[in-house]
Amino acid sequence: MVVSRERLATEEAGRLLMEAERQRILELNARTLAEERRREDARLALNAEYTMRRRFALIQRAASAPLITVNNNGEAGSSRPPTDSHKLAHSNDQRSWSDLPTELVGHVLGCLPAHIDRIRFAAVCHHWCISARHPGIPPPLPWLVLSDGAAFTLPRGESFQIPNSTGFHSCSGEWLVFSTEKTCSLVNTFSKANLKLPDLHCFNLIDEPHQVINGYEIPNTVLNTEAEILIWKIVVCSEVLVAAMVKVGDLYTLALCRPGAKSWFVSALGRIISVADMMFYGGKLYTVDDEGDLCSIIVEEDIDSGKLRLSRIERVVTEAPFFFPPWPFSGAIGTQNYLVESCGALLLVRRRTFEQRFGDVLDITIKVVRIEFEVLEANFKLAKWVKVTSVGDDQVLFVGRSSQSICVSRYRQKGNCIFFLEDIEGWDFEDAPSSYAIYDMKDGTLDSPLPRGSCKGKKPPATWLFPR
Repeated sequence: MVVSRERLATEEAGRLLMEAERQRILELNARTLAEERRREDARLALNAEYTMRRRFALIQRAASAPLITVNNNGEAGSSRPPTDSHKLAHSNDQRSWSDLPTELVGHVLGCLPAHIDRIRFAAVCHHWCISARHPGIPPPLPWLVLSDGAAFTLPRGESFQIPNSTGFHSCSGEWLVFSTEKTCSLVNTFSKANLKLPDLHCFNLIDEPHQVINGYEIPNTVLNTEAEILIWKIVVCSEVLVAAMVKVGDLYTLALCRPGAKSWFVSALGRIISVADMMFYGGKLYTVDDEGDLCSIIVEEDIDSGKLRLSRIERVVTEAPFFFPPWPFSGAIGTQNYLVESCGALLLVRRRTFEQRFGDVLDITIKVVRIEFEVLEANFKLAKWVKVTSVGDDQVLFVGRSSQSICVSRYRQKGNCIFFLEDIEGWDFEDAPSSYAIYDMKDGTLDSPLPRGSCKGKKPPATWLFPR
Protein backbone atom coordinates (compact mmCIF):
# COMPACT_ATOMS: atom_id res chain seq x y z
CA MET A 1 0.00 0.00 0.00
CA VAL A 2 1.39 3.43 -0.91
CA VAL A 3 1.13 5.96 1.87
CA SER A 4 0.76 9.58 0.74
CA ARG A 5 3.24 12.21 1.83
CA GLU A 6 0.39 14.22 3.34
CA ARG A 7 -0.58 11.32 5.59
CA LEU A 8 3.03 10.76 6.65
CA ALA A 9 3.41 14.46 7.43
CA THR A 10 0.18 14.43 9.45
CA GLU A 11 1.26 11.36 11.42
CA GLU A 12 4.69 12.89 12.09
CA ALA A 13 3.13 16.16 13.27
CA GLY A 14 0.81 14.22 15.56
CA ARG A 15 3.73 12.24 16.96
CA LEU A 16 5.69 15.44 17.65
CA LEU A 17 2.71 17.01 19.42
CA MET A 18 2.23 13.92 21.57
CA GLU A 19 5.92 13.86 22.42
CA ALA A 20 5.86 17.57 23.36
CA GLU A 21 2.80 17.02 25.56
CA ARG A 22 4.47 14.01 27.21
CA GLN A 23 7.60 16.04 27.96
CA ARG A 24 5.49 18.85 29.41
CA ILE A 25 3.64 16.42 31.70
CA LEU A 26 6.94 14.83 32.83
CA GLU A 27 8.41 18.25 33.62
CA LEU A 28 5.25 19.25 35.52
CA ASN A 29 5.35 16.00 37.54
CA ALA A 30 9.03 16.54 38.30
CA ARG A 31 8.38 20.09 39.53
CA THR A 32 5.46 18.87 41.66
CA LEU A 33 7.59 16.08 43.19
CA ALA A 34 10.43 18.49 43.92
CA GLU A 35 8.03 20.91 45.61
CA GLU A 36 6.55 18.12 47.76
CA ARG A 37 10.06 17.00 48.80
CA ARG A 38 11.01 20.57 49.67
CA ARG A 39 7.91 20.95 51.86
CA GLU A 40 8.57 17.62 53.59
CA ASP A 41 12.20 18.60 54.26
CA ALA A 42 11.05 21.93 55.70
CA ARG A 43 8.50 20.17 57.94
CA LEU A 44 11.09 17.70 59.21
CA ALA A 45 13.55 20.51 59.87
CA LEU A 46 10.98 22.44 61.90
CA ASN A 47 10.05 19.34 63.91
CA ALA A 48 13.72 18.61 64.60
CA GLU A 49 14.35 22.17 65.74
CA TYR A 50 11.32 22.10 68.05
CA THR A 51 12.43 18.75 69.53
CA MET A 52 15.97 20.00 70.18
CA ARG A 53 14.73 23.17 71.86
CA ARG A 54 12.36 21.19 74.06
CA ARG A 55 15.07 18.71 75.10
CA PHE A 56 17.45 21.54 75.91
CA ALA A 57 14.83 23.19 78.12
CA LEU A 58 14.18 19.90 79.96
CA ILE A 59 17.92 19.32 80.50
CA GLN A 60 18.33 22.85 81.87
CA ARG A 61 15.37 22.38 84.19
CA ALA A 62 16.68 19.02 85.49
CA ALA A 63 20.17 20.37 86.05
CA SER A 64 18.92 23.36 88.03
CA ALA A 65 16.25 21.58 90.09
CA PRO A 66 16.86 21.70 93.88
CA LEU A 67 17.82 18.48 95.72
CA ILE A 68 15.04 17.26 98.00
CA THR A 69 16.18 16.17 101.50
CA VAL A 70 14.43 15.07 104.70
CA ASN A 71 15.62 16.30 108.08
CA ASN A 72 15.43 14.47 111.42
CA ASN A 73 11.91 15.75 112.02
CA GLY A 74 10.67 14.22 108.77
CA GLU A 75 10.32 17.60 107.05
CA ALA A 76 11.23 17.97 103.37
CA GLY A 77 13.67 20.64 102.36
CA SER A 78 16.00 21.81 99.64
CA SER A 79 19.76 21.64 99.83
CA ARG A 80 20.24 23.69 96.64
CA PRO A 81 18.95 27.24 96.29
CA PRO A 82 17.41 28.44 92.96
CA THR A 83 20.11 29.38 90.48
CA ASP A 84 20.23 31.61 87.41
CA SER A 85 19.99 28.50 85.23
CA HIS A 86 16.76 27.57 86.99
CA LYS A 87 15.37 31.02 86.33
CA LEU A 88 16.45 30.77 82.68
CA ALA A 89 14.76 27.40 82.25
CA HIS A 90 11.57 28.84 83.72
CA SER A 91 11.76 31.83 81.39
CA ASN A 92 11.95 29.49 78.38
CA ASP A 93 8.39 28.41 79.15
CA GLN A 94 7.32 32.08 78.97
CA ARG A 95 8.85 32.63 75.54
CA SER A 96 7.25 35.35 73.36
CA TRP A 97 5.73 34.80 69.90
CA SER A 98 8.47 37.07 68.59
CA ASP A 99 10.98 34.31 69.42
CA LEU A 100 9.69 32.04 66.64
CA PRO A 101 12.38 31.13 64.08
CA THR A 102 12.38 33.27 60.93
CA GLU A 103 11.87 30.19 58.73
CA LEU A 104 8.77 29.17 60.67
CA VAL A 105 7.34 32.70 60.53
CA GLY A 106 7.87 32.79 56.77
CA HIS A 107 6.22 29.38 56.35
CA VAL A 108 3.12 30.48 58.29
CA LEU A 109 2.94 33.78 56.41
CA GLY A 110 3.20 31.97 53.06
CA CYS A 111 0.07 29.97 53.90
CA LEU A 112 -2.10 33.10 54.18
CA PRO A 113 -3.85 33.64 50.82
CA ALA A 114 -5.12 37.19 51.46
CA HIS A 115 -2.67 40.11 51.39
CA ILE A 116 -4.65 41.98 54.06
CA ASP A 117 -4.09 39.05 56.46
CA ARG A 118 -0.35 39.26 55.78
CA ILE A 119 -0.42 42.95 56.71
CA ARG A 120 -2.09 42.09 60.02
CA PHE A 121 0.40 39.25 60.56
CA ALA A 122 3.39 41.58 60.03
CA ALA A 123 1.94 44.09 62.50
CA VAL A 124 2.24 41.66 65.44
CA CYS A 125 5.87 42.52 66.21
CA HIS A 126 9.05 43.85 64.65
CA HIS A 127 10.49 40.36 64.09
CA TRP A 128 7.40 39.22 62.15
CA CYS A 129 7.46 42.44 60.15
CA ILE A 130 11.08 41.78 59.09
CA SER A 131 10.29 38.13 58.30
CA ALA A 132 7.39 39.20 56.07
CA ARG A 133 9.85 40.90 53.71
CA HIS A 134 11.68 37.66 52.89
CA PRO A 135 11.86 37.38 49.07
CA GLY A 136 11.15 33.64 49.03
CA ILE A 137 7.58 33.97 50.34
CA PRO A 138 5.03 33.04 47.61
CA PRO A 139 2.68 35.78 46.40
CA PRO A 140 -0.85 36.11 47.82
CA LEU A 141 -4.05 36.11 45.80
CA PRO A 142 -4.80 39.35 43.91
CA TRP A 143 -7.22 42.14 44.65
CA LEU A 144 -10.29 42.74 42.51
CA VAL A 145 -10.29 46.50 41.82
CA LEU A 146 -13.36 48.29 40.45
CA SER A 147 -13.65 51.56 38.54
CA ASP A 148 -14.25 53.73 41.62
CA GLY A 149 -11.14 52.45 43.43
CA ALA A 150 -13.07 49.94 45.55
CA ALA A 151 -10.99 46.81 46.17
CA PHE A 152 -11.96 43.29 47.23
CA THR A 153 -9.55 40.70 48.64
CA LEU A 154 -9.67 37.05 47.72
CA PRO A 155 -10.80 34.57 48.81
CA ARG A 156 -13.08 36.04 51.54
CA GLY A 157 -14.09 39.21 49.71
CA GLU A 158 -13.23 41.85 52.33
CA SER A 159 -13.74 45.28 50.77
CA PHE A 160 -12.03 48.64 51.26
CA GLN A 161 -11.37 51.85 49.34
CA ILE A 162 -7.96 52.52 47.81
CA PRO A 163 -6.81 55.95 49.09
CA ASN A 164 -6.52 58.77 46.55
CA SER A 165 -8.06 56.70 43.76
CA THR A 166 -9.29 59.68 41.71
CA GLY A 167 -8.18 59.24 38.10
CA PHE A 168 -7.70 55.47 38.50
CA HIS A 169 -7.44 53.84 35.07
CA SER A 170 -6.23 50.25 35.42
CA CYS A 171 -3.53 48.06 36.98
CA SER A 172 -0.24 46.57 35.83
CA GLY A 173 0.96 43.86 38.20
CA GLU A 174 1.41 45.62 41.55
CA TRP A 175 1.10 49.12 40.00
CA LEU A 176 -1.99 51.32 39.88
CA VAL A 177 -2.30 53.28 36.64
CA PHE A 178 -3.65 56.84 36.91
CA SER A 179 -4.53 58.65 33.71
CA THR A 180 -6.16 62.01 33.03
CA GLU A 181 -6.71 63.80 29.73
CA LYS A 182 -3.05 64.83 29.48
CA THR A 183 -1.00 62.97 32.12
CA CYS A 184 -0.27 59.42 33.18
CA SER A 185 1.51 58.02 36.24
CA LEU A 186 2.04 54.75 38.08
CA VAL A 187 1.69 54.30 41.85
CA ASN A 188 2.77 51.26 43.80
CA THR A 189 0.19 50.90 46.57
CA PHE A 190 2.52 48.75 48.66
CA SER A 191 5.93 50.44 48.37
CA LYS A 192 4.45 53.93 47.78
CA ALA A 193 6.78 54.35 44.79
CA ASN A 194 5.61 56.73 42.05
CA LEU A 195 6.59 56.67 38.36
CA LYS A 196 5.79 59.76 36.29
CA LEU A 197 5.24 58.94 32.62
CA PRO A 198 5.45 61.41 29.71
CA ASP A 199 2.46 63.64 29.00
CA LEU A 200 0.00 62.02 26.62
CA HIS A 201 0.34 64.72 23.97
CA CYS A 202 4.12 64.27 23.70
CA PHE A 203 5.03 61.45 21.31
CA ASN A 204 7.18 60.58 18.29
CA LEU A 205 7.51 57.66 15.90
CA ILE A 206 9.99 55.08 17.17
CA ASP A 207 12.94 53.89 15.10
CA GLU A 208 11.99 50.34 14.06
CA PRO A 209 12.60 47.80 11.24
CA HIS A 210 10.62 48.13 8.02
CA GLN A 211 9.97 44.39 7.92
CA VAL A 212 8.58 41.90 10.42
CA ILE A 213 10.65 38.72 10.22
CA ASN A 214 8.39 35.89 8.98
CA GLY A 215 5.71 38.52 8.59
CA TYR A 216 4.80 41.65 6.72
CA GLU A 217 6.30 44.95 5.69
CA ILE A 218 5.58 47.87 8.03
CA PRO A 219 4.28 50.80 5.94
CA ASN A 220 5.47 54.36 6.34
CA THR A 221 3.25 56.13 8.85
CA VAL A 222 2.56 59.76 9.66
CA LEU A 223 1.23 60.35 13.16
CA ASN A 224 -1.58 62.78 13.87
CA THR A 225 0.30 65.35 15.95
CA GLU A 226 -2.98 66.97 17.02
CA ALA A 227 -4.15 63.78 18.69
CA GLU A 228 -3.44 62.56 22.20
CA ILE A 229 -2.52 59.08 23.33
CA LEU A 230 -5.43 57.06 24.71
CA ILE A 231 -4.14 54.21 26.88
CA TRP A 232 -5.75 50.77 26.90
CA LYS A 233 -3.19 48.72 28.83
CA ILE A 234 0.21 49.33 30.45
CA VAL A 235 2.99 46.81 31.11
CA VAL A 236 5.83 47.71 33.48
CA CYS A 237 8.72 45.83 31.86
CA SER A 238 11.31 47.17 34.32
CA GLU A 239 12.07 50.26 36.39
CA VAL A 240 13.37 51.96 33.23
CA LEU A 241 10.96 50.68 30.56
CA VAL A 242 7.18 50.92 30.26
CA ALA A 243 5.12 49.63 27.31
CA ALA A 244 1.50 50.44 26.50
CA MET A 245 -1.30 49.46 24.14
CA VAL A 246 -2.56 52.79 22.84
CA LYS A 247 -4.76 54.59 20.33
CA VAL A 248 -3.29 57.60 18.54
CA GLY A 249 -5.85 59.12 16.20
CA ASP A 250 -7.03 56.17 14.08
CA LEU A 251 -3.96 54.05 14.90
CA TYR A 252 -4.25 51.23 17.45
CA THR A 253 -0.71 50.19 18.28
CA LEU A 254 1.93 49.99 21.01
CA ALA A 255 4.06 52.73 22.54
CA LEU A 256 7.10 52.76 24.85
CA CYS A 257 8.68 55.22 27.23
CA ARG A 258 11.09 55.62 30.10
CA PRO A 259 9.64 56.82 33.41
CA GLY A 260 10.55 60.48 33.89
CA ALA A 261 11.20 61.02 30.17
CA LYS A 262 9.52 63.76 28.14
CA SER A 263 8.14 61.75 25.22
CA TRP A 264 6.47 58.50 24.21
CA PHE A 265 7.78 56.49 21.25
CA VAL A 266 4.98 55.10 19.09
CA SER A 267 5.33 52.08 16.78
CA ALA A 268 3.62 51.77 13.38
CA LEU A 269 3.13 48.03 13.97
CA GLY A 270 -0.58 48.65 14.43
CA ARG A 271 -0.88 49.40 10.71
CA ILE A 272 -0.45 45.70 9.88
CA ILE A 273 -1.67 43.84 12.99
CA SER A 274 -4.40 44.37 15.57
CA VAL A 275 -2.69 44.19 18.96
CA ALA A 276 -5.06 42.22 21.21
CA ASP A 277 -2.71 41.81 24.18
CA MET A 278 0.94 42.08 25.14
CA MET A 279 3.30 41.03 27.92
CA PHE A 280 6.98 41.15 28.90
CA TYR A 281 8.42 37.63 28.90
CA GLY A 282 12.00 36.36 28.90
CA GLY A 283 13.49 39.83 28.39
CA LYS A 284 11.36 40.52 25.28
CA LEU A 285 8.06 42.23 24.60
CA TYR A 286 5.44 39.95 23.05
CA THR A 287 2.23 40.94 21.26
CA VAL A 288 -0.64 38.77 20.02
CA ASP A 289 -3.27 39.82 17.50
CA ASP A 290 -6.89 38.75 17.10
CA GLU A 291 -5.88 35.83 14.86
CA GLY A 292 -3.29 34.49 17.32
CA ASP A 293 -0.10 35.64 15.57
CA LEU A 294 2.60 36.05 18.24
CA CYS A 295 5.38 38.59 17.67
CA SER A 296 8.53 39.05 19.75
CA ILE A 297 10.02 42.55 19.99
CA ILE A 298 13.51 43.47 21.18
CA VAL A 299 13.72 46.97 22.66
CA GLU A 300 17.10 48.71 22.81
CA GLU A 301 18.52 52.15 23.45
CA ASP A 302 20.26 54.01 20.66
CA ILE A 303 23.86 54.54 21.78
CA ASP A 304 24.21 57.92 20.06
CA SER A 305 20.86 59.56 20.81
CA GLY A 306 19.83 57.66 23.93
CA LYS A 307 16.34 57.14 22.43
CA LEU A 308 14.43 53.89 22.54
CA ARG A 309 14.34 51.81 19.37
CA LEU A 310 12.94 48.47 18.23
CA SER A 311 15.91 46.53 16.89
CA ARG A 312 14.02 43.36 15.88
CA ILE A 313 10.39 42.35 15.32
CA GLU A 314 9.72 38.70 14.52
CA ARG A 315 6.57 36.66 14.11
CA VAL A 316 7.52 33.60 16.18
CA VAL A 317 4.18 31.74 16.24
CA THR A 318 1.63 31.81 13.43
CA GLU A 319 -2.09 32.17 13.84
CA ALA A 320 -3.80 29.96 16.40
CA PRO A 321 -6.39 27.47 15.13
CA PHE A 322 -9.64 27.14 17.02
CA PHE A 323 -9.79 23.95 19.06
CA PHE A 324 -13.23 24.72 20.48
CA PRO A 325 -15.66 21.83 19.95
CA PRO A 326 -18.45 22.63 17.48
CA TRP A 327 -21.57 24.07 19.06
CA PRO A 328 -24.60 25.08 16.95
CA PHE A 329 -25.29 28.76 17.46
CA SER A 330 -26.89 31.47 15.34
CA GLY A 331 -26.08 34.54 17.44
CA ALA A 332 -22.97 36.71 17.77
CA ILE A 333 -19.68 35.22 18.98
CA GLY A 334 -17.04 37.47 20.55
CA THR A 335 -13.41 36.44 21.09
CA GLN A 336 -10.86 37.88 23.53
CA ASN A 337 -7.18 36.90 23.67
CA TYR A 338 -4.93 37.09 26.76
CA LEU A 339 -1.22 36.37 27.20
CA VAL A 340 -0.04 34.97 30.55
CA GLU A 341 3.07 33.19 31.83
CA SER A 342 2.56 30.01 33.84
CA CYS A 343 5.34 27.78 35.21
CA GLY A 344 7.78 29.27 32.72
CA ALA A 345 5.54 28.72 29.66
CA LEU A 346 3.90 31.44 27.56
CA LEU A 347 0.17 30.76 27.29
CA LEU A 348 -2.56 32.16 25.08
CA VAL A 349 -5.92 32.15 26.86
CA ARG A 350 -8.79 32.54 24.42
CA ARG A 351 -12.32 33.36 25.54
CA ARG A 352 -15.41 32.98 23.39
CA THR A 353 -18.70 34.60 24.36
CA PHE A 354 -21.97 33.52 22.72
CA GLU A 355 -24.53 36.34 22.70
CA GLN A 356 -28.19 36.53 21.80
CA ARG A 357 -29.35 40.05 20.92
CA PHE A 358 -32.94 41.24 21.13
CA GLY A 359 -34.71 44.50 20.26
CA ASP A 360 -34.01 47.17 17.67
CA VAL A 361 -30.93 49.28 16.97
CA LEU A 362 -31.83 51.92 19.56
CA ASP A 363 -32.71 49.48 22.32
CA ILE A 364 -30.66 46.28 22.18
CA THR A 365 -30.77 43.69 24.95
CA ILE A 366 -27.85 41.28 25.11
CA LYS A 367 -28.18 37.86 26.68
CA VAL A 368 -25.03 35.76 27.13
CA VAL A 369 -25.92 32.10 26.77
CA ARG A 370 -22.47 30.51 26.89
CA ILE A 371 -18.81 31.30 27.70
CA GLU A 372 -15.95 29.02 26.70
CA PHE A 373 -12.19 29.08 27.25
CA GLU A 374 -9.29 27.32 25.62
CA VAL A 375 -5.61 27.51 26.56
CA LEU A 376 -2.70 27.14 24.14
CA GLU A 377 1.03 27.00 24.85
CA ALA A 378 3.59 28.63 22.58
CA ASN A 379 5.96 26.04 21.11
CA PHE A 380 8.78 28.22 19.81
CA LYS A 381 10.63 25.31 18.20
CA LEU A 382 7.65 24.32 16.06
CA ALA A 383 6.48 27.95 15.69
CA LYS A 384 2.92 26.98 16.59
CA TRP A 385 0.36 26.94 19.39
CA VAL A 386 -0.23 23.62 21.20
CA LYS A 387 -3.54 23.02 22.94
CA VAL A 388 -3.37 22.58 26.73
CA THR A 389 -6.20 20.67 28.43
CA SER A 390 -5.15 21.59 31.98
CA VAL A 391 -3.23 24.48 33.54
CA GLY A 392 -2.31 22.31 36.54
CA ASP A 393 -4.22 21.27 39.64
CA ASP A 394 -2.09 23.70 41.68
CA GLN A 395 -2.38 26.68 39.29
CA VAL A 396 -5.00 29.38 38.74
CA LEU A 397 -4.89 31.83 35.83
CA PHE A 398 -6.09 35.38 36.51
CA VAL A 399 -6.72 37.05 33.14
CA GLY A 400 -7.62 40.63 32.26
CA ARG A 401 -5.73 43.80 31.48
CA SER A 402 -3.29 42.52 34.09
CA SER A 403 -2.80 38.73 33.96
CA GLN A 404 -0.80 36.30 36.07
CA SER A 405 -0.65 32.66 37.12
CA ILE A 406 -0.56 31.82 40.85
CA CYS A 407 0.11 28.53 42.65
CA VAL A 408 -2.82 27.95 45.05
CA SER A 409 -2.04 24.52 46.51
CA ARG A 410 -0.74 25.93 49.82
CA TYR A 411 -3.93 28.04 50.12
CA ARG A 412 -6.19 24.99 49.83
CA GLN A 413 -7.91 26.58 46.85
CA LYS A 414 -9.15 24.70 43.81
CA GLY A 415 -6.72 24.78 40.89
CA ASN A 416 -7.02 24.26 37.13
CA CYS A 417 -9.32 27.29 36.90
CA ILE A 418 -9.44 30.63 35.07
CA PHE A 419 -10.57 33.76 36.92
CA PHE A 420 -11.82 36.29 34.35
CA LEU A 421 -13.28 39.78 34.47
CA GLU A 422 -15.71 42.16 32.86
CA ASP A 423 -12.66 43.71 31.27
CA ILE A 424 -14.50 44.95 28.19
CA GLU A 425 -16.45 48.20 28.58
CA GLY A 426 -20.12 47.30 28.73
CA TRP A 427 -20.00 43.91 30.46
CA ASP A 428 -22.12 41.57 28.36
CA PHE A 429 -22.49 38.87 31.00
CA GLU A 430 -25.69 40.51 32.24
CA ASP A 431 -26.80 37.70 34.55
CA ALA A 432 -23.52 37.64 36.48
CA PRO A 433 -23.89 39.29 39.93
CA SER A 434 -20.18 40.07 40.15
CA SER A 435 -17.45 41.67 38.08
CA TYR A 436 -15.58 38.38 37.89
CA ALA A 437 -16.34 34.73 37.35
CA ILE A 438 -14.47 31.40 37.50
CA TYR A 439 -14.18 28.92 34.64
CA ASP A 440 -13.35 25.32 35.57
CA MET A 441 -10.99 23.83 32.96
CA LYS A 442 -11.94 20.30 33.98
CA ASP A 443 -15.68 20.37 33.28
CA GLY A 444 -16.26 23.77 31.62
CA THR A 445 -18.59 25.05 34.34
CA LEU A 446 -18.89 28.69 35.45
CA ASP A 447 -19.21 30.09 38.95
CA SER A 448 -19.75 33.65 40.21
CA PRO A 449 -18.61 33.61 43.85
CA LEU A 450 -18.01 36.36 46.34
CA PRO A 451 -17.28 39.23 46.25
CA ARG A 452 -20.42 40.50 44.56
CA GLY A 453 -18.96 43.90 43.68
CA SER A 454 -19.74 45.05 40.17
CA CYS A 455 -19.10 48.00 37.88
CA LYS A 456 -21.33 47.08 34.95
CA GLY A 457 -21.34 49.69 32.22
CA LYS A 458 -18.77 51.91 33.95
CA LYS A 459 -15.36 53.11 32.84
CA PRO A 460 -12.80 51.76 33.40
CA PRO A 461 -13.81 48.09 33.76
CA ALA A 462 -12.63 45.84 36.60
CA THR A 463 -9.01 44.72 36.86
CA TRP A 464 -6.65 42.60 38.97
CA LEU A 465 -3.99 44.07 41.27
CA PHE A 466 -1.24 41.66 42.32
CA PRO A 467 0.37 42.44 45.71
CA ARG A 468 3.98 41.45 46.37
